[in-house]
Amino acid sequence: MNKKISIILCSYNEVHYIEECISLINKTLKNVEIIIVDDNSDDGTLEKLDKLKSIFNFKLFVRKNERGLASAQKKGFSEATGDFVGTIDVNSRDQILHFVNLAAKLEGGYDVAFLSRYISGAGDQRIFLRAFASKAINLASRFLLRIPFHDFTSGIFLMKRELFDHLEIKISGYAEWFIEFIYVVYKKKYKIIEIPYVQKKDDNLSKSKSYPNIFTFFYLGSVYFLRIIITLIRN
Repeated sequence: MNKKISIILCSYNEVHYIEECISLINKTLKNVEIIIVDDNSDDGTLEKLDKLKSIFNFKLFVRKNERGLASAQKKGFSEATGDFVGTIDVNSRDQILHFVNLAAKLEGGYDVAFLSRYISGAGDQRIFLRAFASKAINLASRFLLRIPFHDFTSGIFLMKRELFDHLEIKISGYAEWFIEFIYVVYKKKYKIIEIPYVQKKDDNLSKSKSYPNIFTFFYLGSVYFLRIIITLIRN
C-alpha cells in the first residue's frame, strides 16, 4: 500500500494507553502519520508523550483552552497530510487492527469505510445500558434518515482526504456529528461501506471515558436525537 494514512488520536488522561496505541499503529500501518490532539491532560500523558518523541514520529497539539472530542478531531483533520484520514480510540487495540481492512476498501474504490457494531459478524459487548442506548439511537437514525446503514455512532472510520476539503462537514458537539457526516456523504453519492466490528466489554476505560449514569444517558440520547432532526432540516 503506497497511500499515506493519517490517524487522529484525541487524548485526555490516557497515560496508561497512549504508548501501546502509538506502538501498535506503527506496527500495523506502514506509511502512517500520527496526529495527537490532547486536551491538556493532567495525569502524566503529556510527560509520557514527551519521552516517546525520541522513539516514535508523531505530531502533538496540546489545547489548553478548549476541550471536546469533535473539535479535537476537526483540529486533527485540518493538520492531516495523508491520502486517507481516520480516527480511533486511544484505548482500543482492536480498532487499530481493522485499519488495514479499512484502507484496502478505500484503495478498492470506496470513499469512506467505517466500523459497524450492528451488521452481520459484528457485536456490542458493553454493559447493557450503554449497548441498549447505542442501539436505540442507531435504530432511530436508520429509520428517520432512511439510508442503508446500521451504525451512525461508532465514529471509527477512514475517509479519503479530499472529502474533508470538498464537503462542508459540520464537526461539532461530541460524536454526534458522525450521524450527519454519513448522511451527507451518502446523499452526495460517495461510496460508503460498513465493516463488522465487535466492541468489547467496558473493562479498560480510561479516565476520560468514565461510566456515565442514567442522567448522562438521557442527556446524550437527546443530543444525538437532536442531531438527527438537525440533519434532516439542513440537508
